[in-house]
Amino acid sequence: MVPVVAALAALAASGAPAAPSPTYTIAFQGNGNEHQVDLKQQIEDTGECEAAEHVDVTATVGWAASWSGLRPDARARRSTAAATSTSRFTGTYVKDACESDEEAPPGWDSDVSCDTTLTTSSPPQLAATTRGQRLVLSLAAPAFAVRVGTECPLVVRNDQFAAHAAAELSGLRALKRGAALTIRVGTSSPGPGDRYATVRDCSAPTKPYDGYRTEDHCEDRLTWSGTVKIIRAR
Repeated sequence: MVPVVAALAALAASGAPAAPSPTYTIAFQGNGNEHQVDLKQQIEDTGECEAAEHVDVTATVGWAASWSGLRPDARARRSTAAATSTSRFTGTYVKDACESDEEAPPGWDSDVSCDTTLTTSSPPQLAATTRGQRLVLSLAAPAFAVRVGTECPLVVRNDQFAAHAAAELSGLRALKRGAALTIRVGTSSPGPGDRYATVRDCSAPTKPYDGYRTEDHCEDRLTWSGTVKIIRAR
């Protein structure tokens, strides 16, 4: 009788449904700013400076995004999610003579102040892969852009508002439902493969053309910090 009972028990065990694999919610939030200072000067063939442009602008950004239903044992995939974002663009753009006692060409002088929100041109991004015994997340903030018609110039370095975060699968499986693993990310906390350029030379001088050349001295500084939370949902 015992072998029959054992056989029935084994059959029942083999036919029992497997426990569902755990799912996780990914929450990605961050805050940062990009500050650019640029001085352009129009230089004549004689070496004299005729006119100048002064740019001093700052983009301040913030975002929060989340993705649900992630299974680490699933095949690699990419996901998008709606996000909340807060952003501001401020600064000045001044065109004048090179020296205070000189006169700029007619119609050149202007003094513009900018204070507006940034737009978002694409949503945040998430890609998840399993590498050995680790889950690796690749995340990007929404892509920010200066509003069309804004006179102060800046091309936001959106490629820098991105991060990688890695977690051991054993640690994720050990999380209780509702518990979270938090990973710090950002320019001072780079993840695997992250290469941040917090200071960039954005100068773009030109060669002589039609009697003029452009001298350009531009510096762009960018920093941000944030967190990636992996929350056990089931």
